[in-house]
Amino acid sequence: MFSKTALGLVFCVCLSACAKIQPQAMDVAGDAAIAPLPAGTVRPVARPETATSAHTTGSLTAARGDLGATIVSLGSPTESGMWLKTPLVRTQTTGHVTFGAASQKVKLIPIEGAASAGSRMSLAAMQALGVPLTELVEIRVFAD
Repeated sequence: MFSKTALGLVFCVCLSACAKIQPQAMDVAGDAAIAPLPAGTVRPVARPETATSAHTTGSLTAARGDLGATIVSLGSPTESGMWLKTPLVRTQTTGHVTFGAASQKVKLIPIEGAASAGSRMSLAAMQALGVPLTELVEIRVFAD
């Protein structure tokens, strides 16, 4: 068996050998350089908008009335207020949601996803509607 002193000396020798290993610098600038375009070369140009003004104004108009049903879960409890993040709207608007006989006015905030995807509701709105915080429930969404 090695003594503690001998083991300590072996460790020091191994550690001092690490100081002799130096990383080598790599020359990547030559490989990564971008050559300039030859004279007269045209860069791609973005396509002009092809939509008509009637088409664009129609898409900016927010839907009103009954937007449909959605399954809700508890959103971030750190975000205060009465809100519903849902794929049922395209722009932020005000509205109200119903659960059973209860109704609550909320801010409707758009999120990505199919209209059939679920929504996230604020803690305050869920409590006001009497929605169980640990369950997924179906609510009805209306835009004002």
